[in-house]
Amino acid sequence: MSSTMRPGAVLAAVVTALALLLTGCAPATTEGSGADGGRETQTAVPSPTETGSTDGEEDPEQDRVRTGPVAQYGGPAYGDQGEAEVVETGVWCKTIAVFWGGDEPIPDGVRFTFDAAVPDQPGLETESGVCGTRGADRSCLGMAVEANESGIFCSVVVRPGADFVEGTTISFEGTLECPTAEICDAVAARQVEPGPPLVVNTPEGA
Repeated sequence: MSSTMRPGAVLAAVVTALALLLTGCAPATTEGSGADGGRETQTAVPSPTETGSTDGEEDPEQDRVRTGPVAQYGGPAYGDQGEAEVVETGVWCKTIAVFWGGDEPIPDGVRFTFDAAVPDQPGLETESGVCGTRGADRSCLGMAVEANESGIFCSVVVRPGADFVEGTTISFEGTLECPTAEICDAVAARQVEPGPPLVVNTPEGA
């Protein structure tokens, strides 16, 4: 029996091979072949751009506000402008100069508000008020100081009690507000040489 393939068999083999080749390379169809004629669907994972999400969105928990002692929370420095002055019997006035200080300018959007004056001894009450002869044009209490603002003179009204202690020192507490937490960190970390502390002694004539 001869091993030579007949022409008809050759043609059949070629047709079969071609059919298999076409079937293997055909793209996947999107039309369903079921009785309901439904479509086959593929779920794509949306990209961040398509969903509207982006990198670097600000964290609402960022700490942009610090409250506490001026010296520890990045507020402007200040210096005593001399001895207390008598406003009236039992009422004195202290004046301070306020300045940001430091070698680097304070970033825009930074503000410090002087919320409270805190004596280090009992026997001295502090109040808001503009007083004295040393150039104060505003009360220190409640005063907001913007970034790089300078040339500020403010005053505090003080009332000594029966237990007033000579040399009582007053410090200030307040609120530092910044555009970002990083800016608050940088402002609080800057090196500032403060002026003389606010010291209260009984003024002459009191």
